[in-house]
Amino acid sequence: METVPEALQWATTLVAQAMLAWLGTPMSWQGDQLGHASGFVAQLHGDCTAWWPALGLLIALGGFGALAQVPARRLVPGAAAGVLVMALINQARLVAVLWTGVHTPALFGWMHEVLGPLMLVAAGAAVVALTVRGRDRVGMPGARRNDARARAAPPAAAA
Repeated sequence: METVPEALQWATTLVAQAMLAWLGTPMSWQGDQLGHASGFVAQLHGDCTAWWPALGLLIALGGFGALAQVPARRLVPGAAAGVLVMALINQARLVAVLWTGVHTPALFGWMHEVLGPLMLVAAGAAVVALTVRGRDRVGMPGARRNDARARAAPPAAAA
């Protein structure tokens, strides 16, 4: 039986291979490597999946959510959407890096080491910001009501 990371790696590689074929860059899959007829070969492993970016997003969301005192009822949907976003961005990153490796090998290292991770960090930061934003609006109608009552109430009589 495969482990969850192995199944995730298999699925990520299979989807990347299908997307590359759709883009006109078919690659053969052997073991943990995708190869192209041009001679470009890339090894895919567990770190190529969205596992680590999604985990980082959840940690950041939990930490910033706790600091901003965002209720769990707002964090859970943001976390679910964030994991999906990270998986989609990571898949696009993987396909773009592999496509670049085949068609513009000189840019492969930059795409793999700089642009790809930067896209993931930016997407994660955006998800965290969108989920945590407006925390002061949570419970505000009651606070406004209480504040309005306090201003409308006559001052207490001096004893």
